[in-house]
Amino acid sequence: MSLAENLKQNSVCKQDTDKVLLVEGDTDCHVVMALCQAHNIPETFGIYQCGSDDGVLKRLNALITRPNPPQVIGVMLDADNPSLEGRWKSIAKKLQNYSYELPAKPDANGTIVVSNENEPKLGFWLMPNNQVSGMLEDFCAELAEPNSLAFARDCVLQAQSRNLTTFKEVHRSKAEIHTYLSWQDEPDNPLGRAIAM
Repeated sequence: MSLAENLKQNSVCKQDTDKVLLVEGDTDCHVVMALCQAHNIPETFGIYQCGSDDGVLKRLNALITRPNPPQVIGVMLDADNPSLEGRWKSIAKKLQNYSYELPAKPDANGTIVVSNENEPKLGFWLMPNNQVSGMLEDFCAELAEPNSLAFARDCVLQAQSRNLTTFKEVHRSKAEIHTYLSWQDEPDNPLGRAIAM
C-alpha cells in the first residue's frame, strides 16, 4: 500500500493517543509518516495536525490540562517566525503556568522536559535542526541531493533577480525545495511522498 493510500485509510494525522506528536499542517504529517516508513519506525504514536503554529501551542495547552492527558506530547514547529529564539520564548511563555523547566535554548538533539508534577513528558523539535531559524522545507532540503539542490537555489535566485517571483523572503526555502522536486521522476509529488520514494 502506498503512503498516500495509507494516509487516506488511516487518518493517522488526527490520532489522539497516549503518545502524540503535534504538528502544524498536513505536509508535516506526511513528512513524519514518510520518514517513519522509510526508517521502519513502528506506529507507536499518533500525529495531530493543528493547522498553524499557534494551533500547536493551543493544542499543547489543551492536552496538558485535560483530564487523563497523554503520557508523552511531542511538538514539531517551524522556527521561522520570527526566529528560533522567538519560537523558543513563545513555548516557554505557553508553559510558564506549569512545572516544566525549559533550558535557555533548545537541545541540538531535541529537547525533552519532564514535569515535577503529574504532567505529561514533553519533547520539542524546532525546524530545521534546533539550532537555526527555518522551517520544514529547510529540514527536507538536508535530504536532497546537494548538487541538484544548489542548482535549484541558483534558479530561484535568477528568477527573483528577473522579477519573476512573488514569494515572501521567509518562504525562499519552499521555493527552492519545490523547484528541486519539480525535476524529479514524479514532479507533482508533495514533500512526504517524495521522501517515501
